[in-house]
Amino acid sequence: MRKVIIIGILLILSIFLYGKYIEVNNLKVNYYEIKGDVPDSFTDLKIVHFSDILYKHNDKKQDKLLKKLVEKINAEKADIIIFSGDLLKNNTAYNDTDYENLKKYLSSMQASLFKFAVIGDNDENYSEQYKDLLYESEFKLLDNENMLLFYKDNTPINVIGLTNTKDIDNLFKPDMEASFNLVITHQPDKINNLSNQDVDLMLSGHSLGGIIHIPYFGGLIKKEGATNYVNAHYKVNNTDLYVSNGIGYNSFNFRLFNSPSINVYKFTNE
Repeated sequence: MRKVIIIGILLILSIFLYGKYIEVNNLKVNYYEIKGDVPDSFTDLKIVHFSDILYKHNDKKQDKLLKKLVEKINAEKADIIIFSGDLLKNNTAYNDTDYENLKKYLSSMQASLFKFAVIGDNDENYSEQYKDLLYESEFKLLDNENMLLFYKDNTPINVIGLTNTKDIDNLFKPDMEASFNLVITHQPDKINNLSNQDVDLMLSGHSLGGIIHIPYFGGLIKKEGATNYVNAHYKVNNTDLYVSNGIGYNSFNFRLFNSPSINVYKFTNE
């Protein structure tokens, strides 16, 4: 009996140490093909999507992870880079060095067309600083805004960045006809408020993958704004919803079977 208890304690300790010191630094790249009503001209367009950096003041381990993040993003040679919010962490006092570090990482990310971002719930508490960082890093903030994106010819897709879902009908009806709507928003549960809209693809974050992921069951820890959609991919009516695991953490630096990751999407008509 004593041996069983010792083995159990060692197993729990091993899982804890793995989750705290290995999994949290094990940055992965997930690859997906986007099919459906994609205009022919957008075939082979590549999007790199990341979320939830949740930058911690004076954290050398996180800085090391962010360097790896930039390297992996740039290795993909993306046409578009999308950040789905929560660059910053609540109740954190940032200084000029922190903002310069973040600007260095964001500025180093390279895309041939555009870099887009939306506002996360944490970012709202640092609104001006967040907007300045994005602008200085050449990210285009879509704050309840849309933009017609062209690639190879004059047939656009409609890129929509949602901060909230109030008075958004005009975002889905641009002056020029677009057959494909790509929505970027921080909280995946916002999809429940879009049932009257034509959304082909939605990219979000916030859930952190549920922190602890159990195979065939999914993420265990749910946050407000990601109570219904925690895992990597869902088909909601006619919408493909992808939820990023994110990069950082909220209060405790721990992940289990749920590595920080970036998503790479390639458009295809096959």
